[in-house]
Amino acid sequence: MAAPLVEIDDGWDFKVLILDGEWVMRIPRSELSIEELEKEIELLPELGPPLPVAIPRFEHVSRRPPYVVYRLIRGEPLHDEDPDGIRVFLDALHSFDAGDLRVPRPGWQEIYRAHVRDWRRVVTPLLDADERRRGDALMGEIETLADFAPRLVHCDLGPSHLLCRDGRLVGVVDWGDAKVGDPAIDYAWLLNGPFPDWDVDEDLRRRARIYYRLGPWFEVEYGLRTERPEWVRTGLAGIRSRL
Repeated sequence: MAAPLVEIDDGWDFKVLILDGEWVMRIPRSELSIEELEKEIELLPELGPPLPVAIPRFEHVSRRPPYVVYRLIRGEPLHDEDPDGIRVFLDALHSFDAGDLRVPRPGWQEIYRAHVRDWRRVVTPLLDADERRRGDALMGEIETLADFAPRLVHCDLGPSHLLCRDGRLVGVVDWGDAKVGDPAIDYAWLLNGPFPDWDVDEDLRRRARIYYRLGPWFEVEYGLRTERPEWVRTGLAGIRSRL
């Protein structure tokens, strides 16, 4: 029998409660998370039908207090299952026309330049001299993240957000970071983790590699900002392994 209530409190932007093994309650942690949730409330009903996998379908929306409830999508985090199914999903996502939906369309290099300013202020001082040099070289590659056709992207496609069952991709969750931007970001972990031999455009592969190497910098900054030393520790280990 499923536990009546399971709390998942390790997400950056949302607290998640699993109710009776059937329902997910997703609760934003901050004003920014509320904005992300409002985006999902508008986007996901339109995005769901064209996709070949399940995504959250909100069956209850509350704004005071802010939370949503949807049926649990059953599956386990991706390891290396269903490469063809994942490519079909990515193609469907990146061909979706967000039209007039309230999806962020940021100046792509500008948002990364802002991240670099933060990282140099709070993360770089935690590295030794050689690591700082290599980190500066990596951050300089942000200036090459250009000349792509913007597409709707999930922007956080790690294993815990790609759910598999019986060897097939069945669901994709946590769409709070979705925006119009570089499709290579959705390949960052996939090309540098389970599927390095995928046949993709070489410039997409190059950009995906940059996003993959930058991933742990977000983790360290988040850990410092929220005073969670475990995130700082694992983020620094990730930075060092990817420099």
